[in-house]
Amino acid sequence: MANSAARCIEMLPAGRYPKISIHDPGTGRSAVLLNPDRAEVRRIQMDGCLAPEGNASADFVLSLRTVIDEIVELKGKNVDHAVEQIESTRVYWSQHAEYDTGQAISAWIVCKEYPRVNRKVKKYQEKLRSLGGILKVTTKNGEERAFTEFIPQRP
Repeated sequence: MANSAARCIEMLPAGRYPKISIHDPGTGRSAVLLNPDRAEVRRIQMDGCLAPEGNASADFVLSLRTVIDEIVELKGKNVDHAVEQIESTRVYWSQHAEYDTGQAISAWIVCKEYPRVNRKVKKYQEKLRSLGGILKVTTKNGEERAFTEFIPQRP
């Protein structure tokens, strides 16, 4: 059973956090989402906290309200499994009481290795794009990316 939302959702108040860091001690991977406007952000620990026990789950959702919800998976090598974790988290989060209905959901996999050609990732990038999101996969540990990089461009 999932833990209470209060324990798993950390509010990072406006005006204080130009960089939002996340870290997975299990893989040693970390990532930073840049928040130059220092807007309020919710850092939601999914894996081992908010997501139901036994569900495949990404590590975090970083929510910049009214802008974007960013699912982040800090992974070793199994990028195919990371895609499954992200999709499971997307489905669960989009039905959760704390999700802001209609908010765009994108995803970021930070991994140790990533083959240039990965059909499962390409297929999921297309699926997420059709749902109004973006999937990026990177291999630089501690990489910094702006929230704005994950906001889909509207036609």
